[in-house]
Amino acid sequence: MQFKVKNMPRTVLRKTGLVWGQTGFTLLEMIFSIAIITIGVLGIHNGLTYAIEHTKQAREYFTASYLAKEGIEIVKNIRDTNWVEGAASWKDGLTSCASGCEADYDDSLSSYTGKYFYIHSTNYFYQYTTSSEKTPYQRKITITEVDSDELDIKIEVFFKGNTMTAKENIYNWR
Repeated sequence: MQFKVKNMPRTVLRKTGLVWGQTGFTLLEMIFSIAIITIGVLGIHNGLTYAIEHTKQAREYFTASYLAKEGIEIVKNIRDTNWVEGAASWKDGLTSCASGCEADYDDSLSSYTGKYFYIHSTNYFYQYTTSSEKTPYQRKITITEVDSDELDIKIEVFFKGNTMTAKENIYNWR
């Protein structure tokens, strides 16, 4: 970069730090350049760290919401099985969960004990079988009888200090 200054005495240029024919950057320019580059790199690093951390949290919340929805589907499946098999009541096996129950995708409801889910290593199902990899998720199913033809279902999935809750009412619509 060259500076062209007309009608200025050479002594004034020397006092300001400019010398005729000198090329390159001054120390001050280098410090500012390094500072700007450092701020940019740190900003990108912090942004990526934030994005990665929140992606992990979003994945955990999605898994918890799917486990909550699965809990509702398990209760509906028990109700539908009662209808198909001609059980004495459409609520058989459901009314004992006022204080909380738990269930696998292929299991009936049992009293809530706070068991953690394990993820199966080959089919990736969440289940209570301890031969798989332990996860941070627990599911509590609470069923309250509203009247003779309606049940209130509340599913709570607990994980890493968080709770995901799903609610739905099911009916004896048959």
